[in-house]
Amino acid sequence: MRWVTRRQAMLAMMMLCAQATASEPAAPLQIVTGDLPPYAIEGQPQRPGLHVEVVEQVLRRAGSPVKVGFYPWARAIALTTHTPHTAILPLTRTPEREPNFTWLMKLDTQHFVFINRHGETPVTSLEQARKLRIVVLRGSPNLAQLLNREFSEGQIVQATKVEDMLRLLERGVVDALYGGNVINMEKIRATGRNPASFQVGMLVESADMWLAGGPGFGDSEQAAWRQAYDTMAKDGSLARIYRNYGLAPPQPGP
Repeated sequence: MRWVTRRQAMLAMMMLCAQATASEPAAPLQIVTGDLPPYAIEGQPQRPGLHVEVVEQVLRRAGSPVKVGFYPWARAIALTTHTPHTAILPLTRTPEREPNFTWLMKLDTQHFVFINRHGETPVTSLEQARKLRIVVLRGSPNLAQLLNREFSEGQIVQATKVEDMLRLLERGVVDALYGGNVINMEKIRATGRNPASFQVGMLVESADMWLAGGPGFGDSEQAAWRQAYDTMAKDGSLARIYRNYGLAPPQPGP
């Protein structure tokens, strides 16, 4: 009799624990990014970046308004993977990242190129680039992209911000930077540098950029966001935001 009573008590306790867990409120929604103009622009609340504006409007329409927070890029990624109900923009979707994130909403496509100083030999081949010292953004897929193409890790420098990448290039610490063409050239313009002082080399690969989340995102939440995005595309709101940043909106697709 005592054993039955104890067993019943244990079952009752387990049920109470399960009910308490189920009734716990979801973690507050958080969206993070880094300084990646024109998609995310730190320190410009009136013009916070193309993807920041798109996502903030999506969230308002879906009934969950949130302001995007800015962090160094590697820290933003760490926050996303370790903090429930946190998403990051714009995250490049790669095979290595595929199982580690919830891919919430496609935002754009970016093209990865080499950029070096005008007057030097433009980077037009991988064979040529393998002889150079290259800087990439820490936490980006760029390091893996180069290592997969037989670059040596010793020739690659990782910088915390795009601004740091440009400074290393200007000072001759590196011979070229490798990253997204739009982000890096926009950073050059936004900081008052002369775009003619730099040159874009070969296109290495292209990849899609997403709003991506860590744990804690439900199917209904994702569906509401995508529906809001589709509505923005249909009513012209999406195109207006893109025009404000001088870019064409993405073509409809998966």
